[in-house]
Amino acid sequence: MKNILAITLISILLLGYSSVNSMSLKEKDVAYSNYVIDENLASKDKITGFKFNNYKALSDNYLIITDLSRGSYLVEIKSRCSNLSYSRGIKINRFSNMSISSRGDSISLIGNNSLVDSVTPGVRGSISPRGSIASGQCLIKSIHPITKDQTDYLVAIGKPVQIEG
Repeated sequence: MKNILAITLISILLLGYSSVNSMSLKEKDVAYSNYVIDENLASKDKITGFKFNNYKALSDNYLIITDLSRGSYLVEIKSRCSNLSYSRGIKINRFSNMSISSRGDSISLIGNNSLVDSVTPGVRGSISPRGSIASGQCLIKSIHPITKDQTDYLVAIGKPVQIEG
């Protein structure tokens, strides 16, 4: 009886460890790219009246940014933005304080200490304290308006499926 219990516990632990990250960042990028194509997501060159509220890094090439009043946007970076998926915050570098554009605007990763358009992920409306930028600028390639359901779907890509029962 003890052996069966021990084997069951070990199996559960191994299954839990193996399902934590079910997709690599490259596989996620392919899934996000396919989603944009399959869902025929509209791409906007510029979002006017944009007031940065929050973000969620999906990989080193994709993130979701949220406007205070207009909703969410899927943003693709022109080339890999190293460690975006592990960053503590971002700074949006833009030519206009009232818009965000895929023509020259960029994103910088921040350490513990930046302000001006910087947000700590997962804390709605929070602003990180002033300080250093952790990496170079990552140019924005495309901006796609997305719904709440699309946001939820994109965030769930690559995460283990939880079976209710």
